[in-house]
Amino acid sequence: MESPLVWTHPQRYVSGEAETDFIAAITQCEKLAGDAMESEHQPTQYQLYQQLHDYLTALHPTLLDPIPEALEEQFTTHTFPESMPTMDTESDLLCEYCLTLSELLSGHSLDVRGEETLQGLLYELTCFLADTMRAPRWLKTPQGRVPL
Repeated sequence: MESPLVWTHPQRYVSGEAETDFIAAITQCEKLAGDAMESEHQPTQYQLYQQLHDYLTALHPTLLDPIPEALEEQFTTHTFPESMPTMDTESDLLCEYCLTLSELLSGHSLDVRGEETLQGLLYELTCFLADTMRAPRWLKTPQGRVPL
């Protein structure tokens, strides 16, 4: 049996950092979602999901804010990106996600497989959000910086 993360690692918490350094915060979200999905210790999973919820709650109201001027260079690229973030999920897994969500929303309780499916969905969505937030926003051209 896996040893609980909450006993061996320092406690993670959300501070004002989530509001000022959204890249560090979303990277932490990605890590928390991955750690929770990999954990087989249910109390640890609940703790990690609560921390993920806290980080996402702190991030949510700031998502539409402009990128701080000091960080704009970090989101500027000199070449057009080969690809933008996407959720590359196979259709059978997408159907599994839909089935599990519809089962949950129709008032049924989830079995272990359904819970694992939702953990996978949460992880994929968190990674997609993180990739989207870290993606370049501007392209540097001879005429100046232009939005992508």
